Amino acid sequence: MATVEPNVFSYSDYRVYLRDFYAWKKAALPAFSHRFFARKAGLGSPNYLKLVMDGGRNLSRKSLAGFIRGLDLSGPKAEYFESLVLYNQATTEAERHYYYQKLVKSRVRLGLKPLDEAQLRLFSTWYPMVIREMTALKTFRKTPAWISRAMRNRVSEREAESAFDLLQDLGLLRKTLRGFQPTDANITTRDEVASASVKNYHRQMIHLSLEALEREPAARRDISSVTIPVRRADFPKLKERLQLLRKELLNLAAAHGEAEDVVQLNFQLFPLASGD
Repeated sequence: MATVEPNVFSYSDYRVYLRDFYAWKKAALPAFSHRFFARKAGLGSPNYLKLVMDGGRNLSRKSLAGFIRGLDLSGPKAEYFESLVLYNQATTEAERHYYYQKLVKSRVRLGLKPLDEAQLRLFSTWYPMVIREMTALKTFRKTPAWISRAMRNRVSEREAESAFDLLQDLGLLRKTLRGFQPTDANITTRDEVASASVKNYHRQMIHLSLEALEREPAARRDISSVTIPVRRADFPKLKERLQLLRKELLNLAAAHGEAEDVVQLNFQLFPLASGD
């Protein structure tokens, strides 16, 4: 149970912050509730906070002002929370980039840990990690034009150059006598990722899989699924099996300089119906 007030500046997902804030406030003030917060924030629905925390609702500009009031945020904290909400809810790359820059400036100004900023930057778009793996291709060339063509022009030359520079800035690529090479064998986030930037990364990859369904011939893709009834107690076991399989498949990665393609393998496990 949270015993220390959560620091909004250390969060990259406003919903996670709200959950931690609620747990801390409830521990400090047992009378605190969703209804209590709604009254303080001037919200019409007593369950609005819970819906937002659970991802069932987004914050509008009007409700955002109420949440800032209900959270007792002011000054830089209020500004950071507003940027964080707008970054998490951004629907275009331009919006995401704008609010991302505001968050990064706040983090740098406050001297936050590089890892927090690095994860936010790295997973804001889908292609930096793809470019990192592309350095293992036999024919890899660092030029933005080659990278863009190899990615079928899904990424512009400017975006390719920026992503490559980002990978070097974050220490994820190093220059060798034969070109460039990842600094670590594999990079993965923890199995349970709260970061909204990582959620956005997965969202973009799922969108790319939809494109592949139309663009790639059957011989070069495998998009399949299975629908099964399960006991609720066995759901964690399903997740564990997928996590173990994902890590096992990493052993099939080609040695540096021997790869011919970079592929994406998505795992998606979610409930379709409930017996409640």
